[in-house]
Amino acid sequence: MNSVSRRSCTPMLFLALAIFVVPRLRAQVDVLTQHNDNARSGANLRETTLNTSNVNKDHFGKLASRTVDGNVYAQPLVVSGALISGRESPTNVVIVATENNSVYAFDAEDTDRASTKALLWHTGPTVLGEHIESRELYARIGTPACGDLTTKIGITGTPAIQISKPGSPKEGTIFVAAKSKSGSGYVYKLFALSLATGEQIAATEIEGEVAGSGIGSTGNGQNRVIAFDPMYELNRPALLLNGNTLYVAFGGHCDQGPYHGWVMAYDVSDPKTPKRLAVFCSTPNGKGGDEEGRAGIWMSGEGPAADDSGDVYFVTGDGTNNAATDFGDSVVRVRLDAGKLQIQDWYTPSNQEVMKNNDVDLGSGGTALIPNTHLLMTGGKEGRAYLIDRDRMGKGDGTPLQSFQVTHEPQPPNYYCLHGTPVVWSRADHMYVYFTGEEDPVKQYRLVPAADASGGWRFESDKPYRKSSDCPTAPQCVSAPFPNSLGNNSGRTRKPSIWMPGGFMSISANGSEEGSGILWVNMPYAANANHTVVRGVLRALDASDLSKPELWNSEGTGDDKEQLGLFAKFSPPTVANGKVYVATFEEETVGKDGIHRLAPGGQPASVAIYGLKCDGAASTGGEKSALFCHSERSEESLLDLSPRK
Repeated sequence: MNSVSRRSCTPMLFLALAIFVVPRLRAQVDVLTQHNDNARSGANLRETTLNTSNVNKDHFGKLASRTVDGNVYAQPLVVSGALISGRESPTNVVIVATENNSVYAFDAEDTDRASTKALLWHTGPTVLGEHIESRELYARIGTPACGDLTTKIGITGTPAIQISKPGSPKEGTIFVAAKSKSGSGYVYKLFALSLATGEQIAATEIEGEVAGSGIGSTGNGQNRVIAFDPMYELNRPALLLNGNTLYVAFGGHCDQGPYHGWVMAYDVSDPKTPKRLAVFCSTPNGKGGDEEGRAGIWMSGEGPAADDSGDVYFVTGDGTNNAATDFGDSVVRVRLDAGKLQIQDWYTPSNQEVMKNNDVDLGSGGTALIPNTHLLMTGGKEGRAYLIDRDRMGKGDGTPLQSFQVTHEPQPPNYYCLHGTPVVWSRADHMYVYFTGEEDPVKQYRLVPAADASGGWRFESDKPYRKSSDCPTAPQCVSAPFPNSLGNNSGRTRKPSIWMPGGFMSISANGSEEGSGILWVNMPYAANANHTVVRGVLRALDASDLSKPELWNSEGTGDDKEQLGLFAKFSPPTVANGKVYVATFEEETVGKDGIHRLAPGGQPASVAIYGLKCDGAASTGGEKSALFCHSERSEESLLDLSPRK
């Protein structure tokens, strides 16, 4: 008989199917620093899985959520093909840091919601120090009802990852700055952790001083100095690793002084023994009234940026500006030279004094260095964007190449702020730059080659090329929330304060390929997130044209399991290797005394993982197959090819 038994056919059938369904091997992407690179572009331009055809409610959604022990202000980071203790093969890892002074490593590809193997390692407060209760710290510095950062204070700035062995598997070090209790006081420490195990490699107390007679100085005459005070200072900005030099920047808590902006530079060529190289203070001689000194470096969590020559850029907040030693409300370029962070140039708006006196920080935003140019973009609480020639910033007396109002016109004392940085998508003959501000739609501008002979780039208009509020279903279009925003986007009602903080963006694309560009936005869903923990939403927009209908959002499927959770302020989504990782906060209550406390039994903080629910069907448009689909069933059941009734 020429027949073959069914039993012997099954493995042959499986092998034949496997030939067709095994996904193509793709180059894996790492996100080792906040907003993807040291230019802070916010762009992953090597995303070959997610595109405008498959990011929709049928094929894309929430795959899993990993609970952590405190709020996550830091952007999740991703390392592909890492050496992990206890794993036989290279593992894709997502790194998450919390305000409880914990760092977690999760398997970035494990999307089993009930997985017991997703947690690879966890390094917590026993190593990184006991967190500080926000109400305790705020009482100590004289502002007990402050709600800027609650309820725990520990790790706020996004870590930086150094890869020491770039092959497969990768080996490396995670650098993180943690604030903790120290006796009756407080301390900041720089930790180096093993990527493979989470074990401590080094712990270095962050300290330093500079000559100066400003607020908080000690000593006499020309010997007066200002010392870094960890009680008042906050490392909100992401860490910057440029080569073997690590930069850690600081601002203050709740605008309560005496505080100053600080940048510390460390040699981390040997992670076991970090060595401090230089200390910079933004206002060493600032003194006088309540608005003097200060000039904190906070940038809504953005990290300092670095160019190819090694120069470092950051933006300061309100504070003293004398155009000599003190640089409030300025974009500053420094260079590490001869053991000092030397100021090379800076840009200060002509209305800096007004900005300082009205709490309209330029430094609510960071700097995005425009790819393959000598330009940078920034924007602050005025809601105004600045395009600056970073080779000719003007030493405090220059003018930007272009400046225009992005958000609604200010209505002093109300301003519609920009937070964080714009993100940039570089195309063949133009670039798209995206902004999202308070109570504002998401806006898309075009940078094009300059019409003159300068060889530079300019915005073709100070008006948006496209904006999400122009969608076909207006007035139900994408916007940062404002009062009555769910009722009717055209029916704006004014409240005593503007709803904060807008949105935080990342972009993914496969180079400049059409149909591949997606703008991802993490924002509050329908409430003011200023000093309040509120529901969040993850949105996906067609990056080529924001006026097109929204591709997908985590509230738009009708399935509660798709929801993001509680909005993580200042934390952009991380897109890598076909997945999107988004931080969330833990639930709080606010008492009549204004004090924030954890809500008993409330939602925990987490990192949510989104991706394709049915990879094969999504990429080919064909019929769904169990071999492609993420499922509640076990891996073994997915390989069971027997007929089902």
